[in-house]
Amino acid sequence: MVRLGEWPADDLDGLLRQWSAACLARLGVLERPVEAAARTGSLLRRPATEPAVAAVERRLGVHLPPSYRQFLLLSDGAYGDTMGALTTSSYRAGDFDEAWGFLPVSEVRPYVEVDPHAVEIWLELQDEIDAADGGVDPTPVFEGDEVRDHRPMQQALAIARGFDANCSLLVPVGGPSPGEEWEVWENYKESTTRWSSFRAYLHDTVEEHLGVDVDEVEALLLVAGAESGDLSAVQRLARVRSPEATGLLVDAARRGVAPHAVTRALARIGGPEVVAVLTALQLDSWRQPYVHAALARIGTPEALDHLAAVGAYRHLADLGDPRASAIAASRLRQGDVSEVVAAAGLLWQLPDSAWVPDLVAAYERVPHDQARHAILHALDACGAADEVRRRAPDLLDGAYGYLARALLQRLAPPEDPTQSPRS
Repeated sequence: MVRLGEWPADDLDGLLRQWSAACLARLGVLERPVEAAARTGSLLRRPATEPAVAAVERRLGVHLPPSYRQFLLLSDGAYGDTMGALTTSSYRAGDFDEAWGFLPVSEVRPYVEVDPHAVEIWLELQDEIDAADGGVDPTPVFEGDEVRDHRPMQQALAIARGFDANCSLLVPVGGPSPGEEWEVWENYKESTTRWSSFRAYLHDTVEEHLGVDVDEVEALLLVAGAESGDLSAVQRLARVRSPEATGLLVDAARRGVAPHAVTRALARIGGPEVVAVLTALQLDSWRQPYVHAALARIGTPEALDHLAAVGAYRHLADLGDPRASAIAASRLRQGDVSEVVAAAGLLWQLPDSAWVPDLVAAYERVPHDQARHAILHALDACGAADEVRRRAPDLLDGAYGYLARALLQRLAPPEDPTQSPRS
Protein backbone atom coordinates (compact mmCIF):
# COMPACT_ATOMS: atom_id res chain seq x y z
CA MET A 1 0.00 0.00 0.00
CA VAL A 2 1.37 3.43 -0.97
CA ARG A 3 1.97 5.89 1.87
CA LEU A 4 0.24 9.16 1.09
CA GLY A 5 2.75 11.43 2.81
CA GLU A 6 1.95 15.00 3.85
CA TRP A 7 1.98 16.80 0.50
CA PRO A 8 1.05 16.02 -3.12
CA ALA A 9 4.03 14.59 -5.00
CA ASP A 10 5.87 16.68 -7.60
CA ASP A 11 6.24 13.91 -10.18
CA LEU A 12 3.26 12.41 -12.01
CA ASP A 13 4.18 8.83 -11.09
CA GLY A 14 4.14 9.68 -7.38
CA LEU A 15 0.98 11.76 -7.78
CA LEU A 16 -0.80 8.85 -9.48
CA ARG A 17 0.12 6.50 -6.65
CA GLN A 18 -1.10 9.04 -4.09
CA TRP A 19 -4.35 9.48 -6.05
CA SER A 20 -4.92 5.73 -6.02
CA ALA A 21 -4.21 5.51 -2.29
CA ALA A 22 -6.49 8.48 -1.54
CA CYS A 23 -9.41 7.00 -3.51
CA LEU A 24 -9.03 3.64 -1.76
CA ALA A 25 -8.73 5.31 1.66
CA ARG A 26 -12.14 6.94 1.14
CA LEU A 27 -13.91 3.58 0.96
CA GLY A 28 -15.86 2.55 4.03
CA VAL A 29 -15.95 -0.93 5.55
CA LEU A 30 -18.96 -1.86 3.41
CA GLU A 31 -17.30 -0.84 0.14
CA ARG A 32 -14.84 -3.11 -1.63
CA PRO A 33 -12.78 -2.13 -4.65
CA VAL A 34 -13.29 -4.23 -7.75
CA GLU A 35 -11.37 -7.50 -7.77
CA ALA A 36 -8.40 -6.34 -9.84
CA ALA A 37 -7.80 -3.35 -7.55
CA ALA A 38 -8.31 -5.41 -4.39
CA ARG A 39 -5.78 -7.96 -5.64
CA THR A 40 -3.04 -5.40 -6.32
CA GLY A 41 -3.94 -2.80 -3.70
CA SER A 42 -3.93 -0.14 -6.41
CA LEU A 43 -6.29 1.44 -8.93
CA LEU A 44 -3.51 1.59 -11.52
CA ARG A 45 -3.16 -0.75 -14.50
CA ARG A 46 -0.29 -1.89 -16.67
CA PRO A 47 1.28 0.92 -18.77
CA ALA A 48 0.25 1.56 -22.36
CA THR A 49 2.96 1.38 -25.00
CA GLU A 50 4.13 4.40 -26.96
CA PRO A 51 3.02 2.82 -30.29
CA ALA A 52 -0.47 2.18 -28.85
CA VAL A 53 -0.83 5.79 -27.70
CA ALA A 54 0.48 7.12 -31.02
CA ALA A 55 -1.97 4.92 -32.94
CA VAL A 56 -4.91 6.35 -31.01
CA GLU A 57 -3.67 9.89 -31.61
CA ARG A 58 -3.66 9.15 -35.35
CA ARG A 59 -7.14 7.62 -35.15
CA LEU A 60 -8.53 10.63 -33.29
CA GLY A 61 -6.51 13.19 -35.24
CA VAL A 62 -5.26 14.92 -32.06
CA HIS A 63 -2.14 15.29 -29.94
CA LEU A 64 -3.12 14.08 -26.48
CA PRO A 65 -2.18 16.62 -23.78
CA PRO A 66 1.11 16.01 -21.93
CA SER A 67 0.00 14.99 -18.44
CA TYR A 68 -2.79 12.71 -19.69
CA ARG A 69 -0.43 11.15 -22.22
CA GLN A 70 2.15 10.54 -19.49
CA PHE A 71 -0.59 8.99 -17.33
CA LEU A 72 -1.35 6.45 -20.08
CA LEU A 73 2.34 5.52 -20.34
CA LEU A 74 2.34 4.90 -16.57
CA SER A 75 -1.12 3.28 -16.31
CA ASP A 76 -3.32 2.41 -19.28
CA GLY A 77 -6.53 3.62 -17.65
CA ALA A 78 -7.44 2.95 -14.02
CA TYR A 79 -9.97 1.17 -11.78
CA GLY A 80 -11.38 4.56 -10.84
CA ASP A 81 -12.08 7.96 -12.35
CA THR A 82 -13.03 11.48 -11.26
CA MET A 83 -15.87 9.97 -9.21
CA GLY A 84 -13.48 7.81 -7.18
CA ALA A 85 -12.60 4.13 -6.94
CA LEU A 86 -14.75 1.49 -8.61
CA THR A 87 -16.40 -0.76 -6.05
CA THR A 88 -18.14 -4.10 -6.29
CA SER A 89 -21.41 -2.50 -5.17
CA SER A 90 -21.22 0.33 -7.71
CA TYR A 91 -23.25 0.28 -10.92
CA ARG A 92 -20.06 1.59 -12.54
CA ALA A 93 -18.30 -1.72 -11.85
CA GLY A 94 -20.31 -3.30 -14.66
CA ASP A 95 -19.92 -6.95 -15.56
CA PHE A 96 -16.16 -6.71 -16.07
CA ASP A 97 -13.58 -4.76 -14.10
CA GLU A 98 -12.05 -3.47 -17.34
CA ALA A 99 -15.30 -1.89 -18.55
CA TRP A 100 -15.29 1.18 -16.30
CA GLY A 101 -13.07 3.81 -14.71
CA PHE A 102 -10.44 5.69 -16.72
CA LEU A 103 -10.43 3.86 -20.04
CA PRO A 104 -7.53 2.09 -21.70
CA VAL A 105 -6.27 4.34 -24.48
CA SER A 106 -7.67 2.03 -27.17
CA GLU A 107 -11.21 2.80 -25.93
CA VAL A 108 -10.94 6.61 -25.82
CA ARG A 109 -13.50 8.16 -28.19
CA PRO A 110 -15.07 11.55 -28.95
CA TYR A 111 -17.79 12.29 -26.38
CA VAL A 112 -20.19 13.34 -29.13
CA GLU A 113 -20.07 9.72 -30.34
CA VAL A 114 -20.39 8.24 -26.84
CA ASP A 115 -23.35 10.34 -25.69
CA PRO A 116 -24.61 12.73 -28.39
CA HIS A 117 -27.81 13.33 -26.41
CA ALA A 118 -25.91 14.74 -23.40
CA VAL A 119 -23.92 17.08 -25.65
CA GLU A 120 -27.10 18.26 -27.35
CA ILE A 121 -28.82 18.99 -24.03
CA TRP A 122 -25.91 21.06 -22.68
CA LEU A 123 -25.70 23.08 -25.90
CA GLU A 124 -29.45 23.76 -25.74
CA LEU A 125 -29.09 24.94 -22.13
CA GLN A 126 -26.15 27.23 -22.90
CA ASP A 127 -28.32 30.26 -23.79
CA GLU A 128 -30.08 29.95 -20.42
CA ILE A 129 -26.73 29.66 -18.63
CA ASP A 130 -25.39 32.74 -20.45
CA ALA A 131 -28.51 34.72 -19.52
CA ALA A 132 -28.24 33.66 -15.87
CA ASP A 133 -24.58 34.75 -15.77
CA GLY A 134 -25.65 38.22 -16.91
CA GLY A 135 -22.44 39.03 -18.75
CA VAL A 136 -20.18 37.85 -15.93
CA ASP A 137 -16.96 36.26 -17.17
CA PRO A 138 -17.72 32.50 -17.18
CA THR A 139 -14.03 31.52 -16.95
CA PRO A 140 -13.50 29.20 -13.94
CA VAL A 141 -11.19 30.71 -11.33
CA PHE A 142 -10.01 27.69 -9.31
CA GLU A 143 -9.42 23.97 -9.70
CA GLY A 144 -12.69 22.12 -9.18
CA ASP A 145 -14.78 25.15 -10.17
CA GLU A 146 -18.05 24.82 -12.08
CA VAL A 147 -18.05 24.98 -15.88
CA ARG A 148 -20.26 27.76 -17.25
CA ASP A 149 -19.46 27.47 -20.97
CA HIS A 150 -20.21 23.96 -22.26
CA ARG A 151 -19.65 24.64 -25.96
CA PRO A 152 -16.14 23.05 -25.97
CA MET A 153 -17.84 19.77 -25.02
CA GLN A 154 -18.39 19.23 -28.74
CA GLN A 155 -14.64 18.53 -29.13
CA ALA A 156 -14.25 16.56 -25.88
CA LEU A 157 -12.88 13.04 -25.54
CA ALA A 158 -14.57 10.58 -23.17
CA ILE A 159 -11.72 9.20 -21.04
CA ALA A 160 -13.90 7.20 -18.63
CA ARG A 161 -17.01 5.10 -19.15
CA GLY A 162 -20.07 7.08 -18.15
CA PHE A 163 -23.52 6.21 -16.86
CA ASP A 164 -26.73 8.22 -17.18
CA ALA A 165 -24.93 11.32 -18.55
CA ASN A 166 -22.13 11.16 -15.94
CA CYS A 167 -18.70 11.00 -17.55
CA SER A 168 -15.06 12.11 -17.20
CA LEU A 169 -13.95 14.17 -20.20
CA LEU A 170 -10.78 15.62 -21.70
CA VAL A 171 -11.68 18.99 -23.22
CA PRO A 172 -9.56 21.21 -25.55
CA VAL A 173 -10.72 24.56 -24.14
CA GLY A 174 -9.34 27.56 -26.04
CA GLY A 175 -7.89 25.53 -28.90
CA PRO A 176 -4.64 24.38 -27.26
CA SER A 177 -1.61 23.78 -29.48
CA PRO A 178 0.23 20.43 -29.52
CA GLY A 179 2.08 20.05 -26.24
CA GLU A 180 -0.38 22.22 -24.30
CA GLU A 181 -2.76 20.89 -21.66
CA TRP A 182 -6.49 20.19 -22.05
CA GLU A 183 -8.99 20.58 -19.24
CA VAL A 184 -10.51 17.61 -17.40
CA TRP A 185 -14.27 17.83 -16.82
CA GLU A 186 -16.43 15.75 -14.52
CA ASN A 187 -19.80 15.92 -16.23
CA TYR A 188 -23.05 15.28 -14.35
CA LYS A 189 -26.67 15.76 -15.33
CA GLU A 190 -26.95 18.86 -13.14
CA SER A 191 -23.52 20.49 -13.46
CA THR A 192 -19.96 20.10 -14.69
CA THR A 193 -16.74 20.51 -12.69
CA ARG A 194 -13.39 21.30 -14.30
CA TRP A 195 -9.65 21.15 -13.69
CA SER A 196 -7.05 22.86 -15.87
CA SER A 197 -5.27 19.58 -16.71
CA PHE A 198 -5.10 15.90 -15.83
CA ARG A 199 -2.18 16.65 -13.50
CA ALA A 200 -4.22 19.42 -11.85
CA TYR A 201 -7.09 16.98 -11.28
CA LEU A 202 -4.76 14.47 -9.60
CA HIS A 203 -3.09 17.16 -7.48
CA ASP A 204 -6.44 18.63 -6.39
CA THR A 205 -7.81 15.21 -5.40
CA VAL A 206 -4.70 14.34 -3.38
CA GLU A 207 -4.61 17.76 -1.71
CA GLU A 208 -8.30 17.49 -0.82
CA HIS A 209 -7.53 14.21 0.94
CA LEU A 210 -4.36 15.34 2.71
CA GLY A 211 -5.42 18.87 3.68
CA VAL A 212 -3.40 22.10 3.79
CA ASP A 213 -1.57 24.04 6.48
CA VAL A 214 -2.49 27.70 7.08
CA ASP A 215 -1.55 30.30 9.67
CA GLU A 216 -4.09 32.21 11.74
CA VAL A 217 -4.16 35.17 9.35
CA GLU A 218 -4.93 32.99 6.33
CA ALA A 219 -7.52 31.06 8.32
CA LEU A 220 -9.21 34.34 9.25
CA LEU A 221 -9.24 35.44 5.60
CA LEU A 222 -10.67 32.09 4.50
CA VAL A 223 -13.49 32.27 7.05
CA ALA A 224 -14.28 35.83 5.96
CA GLY A 225 -14.22 34.79 2.30
CA ALA A 226 -16.47 31.80 2.94
CA GLU A 227 -18.89 33.99 4.88
CA SER A 228 -19.11 36.35 1.89
CA GLY A 229 -19.81 33.48 -0.52
CA ASP A 230 -16.37 33.13 -2.13
CA LEU A 231 -16.45 29.52 -3.38
CA SER A 232 -12.67 29.27 -3.72
CA ALA A 233 -12.37 30.25 -0.04
CA VAL A 234 -15.00 27.66 0.90
CA GLN A 235 -13.08 24.96 -0.95
CA ARG A 236 -9.75 25.81 0.69
CA LEU A 237 -11.36 26.24 4.12
CA ALA A 238 -12.58 22.64 3.95
CA ARG A 239 -8.96 21.51 3.54
CA VAL A 240 -7.48 23.31 6.55
CA ARG A 241 -5.68 20.90 8.89
CA SER A 242 -3.76 23.33 11.14
CA PRO A 243 -4.56 23.03 14.87
CA GLU A 244 -3.83 26.77 15.19
CA ALA A 245 -7.06 27.42 13.27
CA THR A 246 -9.25 25.47 15.72
CA GLY A 247 -10.58 28.52 17.59
CA LEU A 248 -11.56 30.35 14.41
CA LEU A 249 -13.20 27.24 12.99
CA VAL A 250 -15.14 26.55 16.18
CA ASP A 251 -16.44 30.13 16.17
CA ALA A 252 -17.37 29.82 12.48
CA ALA A 253 -19.18 26.54 13.15
CA ARG A 254 -21.24 28.08 15.94
CA ARG A 255 -22.18 30.99 13.65
CA GLY A 256 -23.22 28.62 10.85
CA VAL A 257 -20.55 29.76 8.38
CA ALA A 258 -20.11 27.32 5.47
CA PRO A 259 -20.95 24.31 7.69
CA HIS A 260 -19.91 21.72 5.10
CA ALA A 261 -16.41 23.21 4.82
CA VAL A 262 -15.96 24.12 8.48
CA THR A 263 -16.99 20.71 9.83
CA ARG A 264 -14.66 18.97 7.35
CA ALA A 265 -11.77 21.14 8.52
CA LEU A 266 -12.59 20.47 12.17
CA ALA A 267 -12.67 16.74 11.43
CA ARG A 268 -9.14 16.95 10.01
CA ILE A 269 -7.92 18.57 13.22
CA GLY A 270 -9.87 16.34 15.62
CA GLY A 271 -9.23 16.14 19.35
CA PRO A 272 -11.51 16.19 22.43
CA GLU A 273 -12.31 19.91 22.11
CA VAL A 274 -13.50 19.49 18.53
CA VAL A 275 -15.60 16.43 19.40
CA ALA A 276 -17.23 18.34 22.26
CA VAL A 277 -18.07 21.25 19.95
CA LEU A 278 -19.46 19.03 17.20
CA THR A 279 -21.62 16.93 19.52
CA ALA A 280 -23.19 20.12 20.89
CA LEU A 281 -23.63 21.74 17.46
CA GLN A 282 -27.22 21.96 16.21
CA LEU A 283 -27.71 22.95 12.57
CA ASP A 284 -30.69 22.84 10.21
CA SER A 285 -31.91 19.29 9.63
CA TRP A 286 -30.41 19.16 6.13
CA ARG A 287 -27.03 20.41 7.42
CA GLN A 288 -26.77 18.24 10.52
CA PRO A 289 -25.40 15.29 8.47
CA TYR A 290 -22.25 17.41 7.93
CA VAL A 291 -21.69 17.18 11.69
CA HIS A 292 -22.27 13.43 11.66
CA ALA A 293 -19.80 12.97 8.80
CA ALA A 294 -17.18 14.99 10.69
CA LEU A 295 -17.63 12.91 13.84
CA ALA A 296 -17.36 9.72 11.79
CA ARG A 297 -14.12 10.94 10.28
CA ILE A 298 -12.70 11.66 13.74
CA GLY A 299 -13.84 8.19 14.82
CA THR A 300 -13.04 8.34 18.55
CA PRO A 301 -15.21 6.33 20.98
CA GLU A 302 -16.89 9.55 22.14
CA ALA A 303 -17.67 10.55 18.55
CA LEU A 304 -19.11 7.11 17.74
CA ASP A 305 -21.19 7.08 20.92
CA HIS A 306 -22.80 10.34 19.82
CA LEU A 307 -23.51 8.92 16.35
CA ALA A 308 -25.17 5.92 17.97
CA ALA A 309 -27.23 8.18 20.24
CA VAL A 310 -28.60 10.17 17.29
CA GLY A 311 -29.14 7.07 15.15
CA ALA A 312 -26.59 7.85 12.41
CA TYR A 313 -26.27 4.17 11.56
CA ARG A 314 -24.88 4.59 8.04
CA HIS A 315 -21.75 6.30 9.37
CA LEU A 316 -21.42 3.65 12.06
CA ALA A 317 -21.71 0.91 9.45
CA ASP A 318 -19.01 2.50 7.30
CA LEU A 319 -16.72 2.32 10.33
CA GLY A 320 -17.64 -1.28 11.16
CA ASP A 321 -19.47 -0.39 14.39
CA PRO A 322 -21.72 -3.34 15.36
CA ARG A 323 -24.46 -1.01 16.65
CA ALA A 324 -25.37 0.01 13.10
CA SER A 325 -27.56 -3.01 12.30
CA ALA A 326 -29.65 -2.76 15.47
CA ILE A 327 -30.30 0.94 14.85
CA ALA A 328 -31.29 0.21 11.24
CA ALA A 329 -33.68 -2.50 12.44
CA SER A 330 -35.32 0.02 14.78
CA ARG A 331 -35.95 2.27 11.75
CA LEU A 332 -37.80 -0.61 10.12
CA ARG A 333 -40.21 -0.63 13.03
CA GLN A 334 -41.08 3.05 13.06
CA GLY A 335 -39.55 4.88 10.08
CA ASP A 336 -41.28 6.35 7.04
CA VAL A 337 -40.82 5.01 3.50
CA SER A 338 -37.43 6.63 2.87
CA GLU A 339 -36.11 5.48 6.25
CA VAL A 340 -37.33 1.93 5.65
CA VAL A 341 -35.67 1.87 2.21
CA ALA A 342 -32.37 3.07 3.69
CA ALA A 343 -32.53 0.68 6.65
CA ALA A 344 -33.37 -2.32 4.46
CA GLY A 345 -30.49 -1.35 2.17
CA LEU A 346 -28.07 -1.49 5.08
CA LEU A 347 -29.39 -4.85 6.31
CA TRP A 348 -28.95 -6.14 2.76
CA GLN A 349 -25.26 -5.22 3.11
CA LEU A 350 -25.03 -6.61 6.67
CA PRO A 351 -27.33 -9.65 6.48
CA ASP A 352 -28.29 -11.61 9.58
CA SER A 353 -31.22 -13.98 10.04
CA ALA A 354 -31.99 -12.18 13.32
CA TRP A 355 -33.46 -9.29 11.31
CA VAL A 356 -35.96 -11.41 9.32
CA PRO A 357 -38.91 -10.81 11.73
CA ASP A 358 -38.31 -7.04 11.63
CA LEU A 359 -38.10 -7.08 7.83
CA VAL A 360 -41.31 -9.09 7.51
CA ALA A 361 -43.12 -6.77 9.93
CA ALA A 362 -41.92 -3.72 8.00
CA TYR A 363 -43.13 -5.28 4.74
CA GLU A 364 -46.63 -5.57 6.19
CA ARG A 365 -46.50 -2.12 7.83
CA VAL A 366 -45.38 -0.13 4.77
CA PRO A 367 -47.46 -0.96 1.65
CA HIS A 368 -45.14 0.91 -0.70
CA ASP A 369 -43.50 -0.81 -3.67
CA GLN A 370 -40.08 0.86 -3.32
CA ALA A 371 -39.85 -0.04 0.37
CA ARG A 372 -41.12 -3.56 -0.23
CA HIS A 373 -38.62 -4.11 -3.03
CA ALA A 374 -35.76 -3.07 -0.71
CA ILE A 375 -37.12 -5.34 2.03
CA LEU A 376 -37.32 -8.32 -0.34
CA HIS A 377 -33.66 -7.92 -1.26
CA ALA A 378 -32.72 -7.70 2.42
CA LEU A 379 -34.78 -10.83 3.17
CA ASP A 380 -33.01 -12.61 0.33
CA ALA A 381 -29.60 -11.62 1.71
CA CYS A 382 -30.67 -12.77 5.19
CA GLY A 383 -31.46 -16.23 3.84
CA ALA A 384 -35.26 -15.95 3.99
CA ALA A 385 -35.93 -17.25 0.48
CA ASP A 386 -39.36 -18.63 1.40
CA GLU A 387 -40.47 -15.20 2.63
CA VAL A 388 -39.30 -13.66 -0.65
CA ARG A 389 -41.15 -16.25 -2.75
CA ARG A 390 -44.30 -15.66 -0.72
CA ARG A 391 -44.29 -11.86 -1.06
CA ALA A 392 -42.57 -11.00 -4.35
CA PRO A 393 -45.74 -11.72 -6.40
CA ASP A 394 -47.30 -8.65 -4.70
CA LEU A 395 -45.02 -6.44 -6.81
CA LEU A 396 -45.35 -8.14 -10.20
CA ASP A 397 -47.93 -5.70 -11.58
CA GLY A 398 -46.19 -2.52 -10.40
CA ALA A 399 -43.14 -0.44 -11.29
CA TYR A 400 -40.84 -2.96 -9.58
CA GLY A 401 -42.42 -5.95 -11.28
CA TYR A 402 -39.43 -6.78 -13.47
CA LEU A 403 -37.14 -6.77 -10.42
CA ALA A 404 -39.54 -8.96 -8.44
CA ARG A 405 -39.74 -11.33 -11.39
CA ALA A 406 -35.94 -11.55 -11.54
CA LEU A 407 -35.85 -12.38 -7.83
CA LEU A 408 -38.44 -15.12 -8.24
CA GLN A 409 -36.60 -16.61 -11.20
CA ARG A 410 -33.33 -16.67 -9.30
CA LEU A 411 -34.93 -18.27 -6.24
CA ALA A 412 -36.96 -20.83 -8.18
CA PRO A 413 -36.05 -24.37 -7.07
CA PRO A 414 -33.99 -26.23 -9.70
CA GLU A 415 -35.85 -28.69 -11.85
CA ASP A 416 -35.46 -32.34 -10.88
CA PRO A 417 -33.83 -34.07 -13.88
CA THR A 418 -35.35 -37.38 -12.78
CA GLN A 419 -38.87 -35.95 -12.91
CA SER A 420 -40.74 -36.87 -16.08
CA PRO A 421 -42.21 -33.88 -17.95
CA ARG A 422 -45.95 -33.60 -17.93
CA SER A 423 -47.66 -34.76 -21.06
